[in-house]
Amino acid sequence: MKNLIKSFALTLIIFIVVGCGGNDPGELKVETVKEGKLIADFPANFLKEELLKKGLITKDSKVFGYKAYKIPYTTTDEEGKKVKASGVMVVPTNYNTDNNTSKAYDLISKIGFAMVLDCHGTIFSNNEAPSVEIENSAMPKGSSVIFSALSGFITLQPDYIGFGASKNHYHPYLLKKSSAQSTIDFLKAALSFAQINNINIIASKDLYLTGYSQGGFVALATLKKIEETNEFNIKLTIPMAGPYFLDPIAQSVLNSQEIAVPSFMAATAYAYSKAYNKDVGTLIQEPYASKLPTLFSGKYTRVQIDKELTTKVSGEKGLFTQDIVSNYEGSWFQEALKQNSVVNFSPQTPVKLLQCKGDTIIPYAISQNAYNVFTNMLGSSSVELMSPVEVILTNDPNTDLRYNHSECGAYAYSIAAKIFANVRKQTIGY
Repeated sequence: MKNLIKSFALTLIIFIVVGCGGNDPGELKVETVKEGKLIADFPANFLKEELLKKGLITKDSKVFGYKAYKIPYTTTDEEGKKVKASGVMVVPTNYNTDNNTSKAYDLISKIGFAMVLDCHGTIFSNNEAPSVEIENSAMPKGSSVIFSALSGFITLQPDYIGFGASKNHYHPYLLKKSSAQSTIDFLKAALSFAQINNINIIASKDLYLTGYSQGGFVALATLKKIEETNEFNIKLTIPMAGPYFLDPIAQSVLNSQEIAVPSFMAATAYAYSKAYNKDVGTLIQEPYASKLPTLFSGKYTRVQIDKELTTKVSGEKGLFTQDIVSNYEGSWFQEALKQNSVVNFSPQTPVKLLQCKGDTIIPYAISQNAYNVFTNMLGSSSVELMSPVEVILTNDPNTDLRYNHSECGAYAYSIAAKIFANVRKQTIGY
C-alpha cells in the first residue's frame, strides 16, 4: 500500500511542479505552423533527465517529449455573440530510449495519436490559462506531463472564454451553454489544425474527455452537447469533483455562517448577473459588489481575490445580501442555477465519476447524487460511480486516508490517465 501511494505521490509532484526546474531545453525552434503558434518544445531526453533527477521515474521509463501549440479560434459567448478564443494542443514527440526511436512510437505514428480533451479547473488569473501559462513560463505543466509525456496522448485544453485570446471578456463561470460550445469549437479548431499541419491523429476521432472541479462540470456539459449532435466519438468521459448540482451547493452556502473560499461563489454571482442581465448588487453586498469587475478582470489569483472578500456569508459585512439569503427559493438566481445543472440528460457513452472522499469544497455526495440521477431517474446504464480516490490508492474500502479538493486533483488525474491508457490499449493496441 505504501508503494502504491508513493507512486501516486510522485505523480502529484509532477502535477504541482511549475516546471522541471533543471537545464534549459534550449531556445524554441523556429517551426512553420499554419493557423497556430508553437509555444513550447521539450525534447524527450530533457524531460526524462529532469524527471529522473527528481526520482519521479526510473531509467526504464518511457517518456515522450512534447510540442505545445497555441491555437486561436472563434466561438460564441453566453449571449450568442462571436468571441475570439484560444486553447493549447500538446503533441507527444519521440520516446527517449538512448537516442533511438522507439518501436512503440513508430506504431503510434502509423496508427495516429489518441486525444484527451482536458477541461481545466477554476482559475482567476489570465496567467493561469493553459496556453498563457506554458507560453510565459516555457516550462512543462502537470497535466501535459501526465497525459502527453508519460501516457502518449495529444492533450487539448481550451483556455475558456475570459482567458487567453478572450481575456477582455467576462468569464462565464459555471454557465453550461457557452462552456460547452467554446470547448467543442476548440476541439474543431484543434482537429483542423492537426490536419493542416500533418499531425497524425486517429482517423475515427476517438476522444477521451475529462476535467477536474469546474472542468468536471464543463466535461459533462460538453458531453451532453456532443451526444446531441453525434459529431464526435467520445470513447470515455471521466468528470472529476465537479459542481454538477449548482442549486444545492448554493443553498448549502447561503444557509451557512462561513464560506471557506468566497471567490468561488462570488465568481458565480458575478458571471450569472452578467449573463442574465441582473444587478450583481442584488446578490453581493457592498463594499464587495463594486469590487467584482476588478477582482475578476484576470489580473488576480484566487488567493488575492479571497483577501479582498469576506468569509462571512451574510449579515453585517457579509458577502451576500440578506434579501437573497432570505428569498433564495424561487429567485431568478435559483432558477438560473437549476437551468445550468449538467445532470439533466442520460449519457449514452461511458462515464466514470471520480472524486476524493475527503473533499470539503465539492462533497463526495455530489458525485453520488449525480450517479443516482443518471441511473435511477434518467435510466442511463453507461454511468459508473468509481470508488473514492483514496480507496483506489490504498485498495482499502475502510481507509482513513483523506484528500481535500486541491490535494485530490493530481491523484485523480493520474488515475484517469491510467484508465484512458488501458482503454486505448484494448481498443487500438498500444
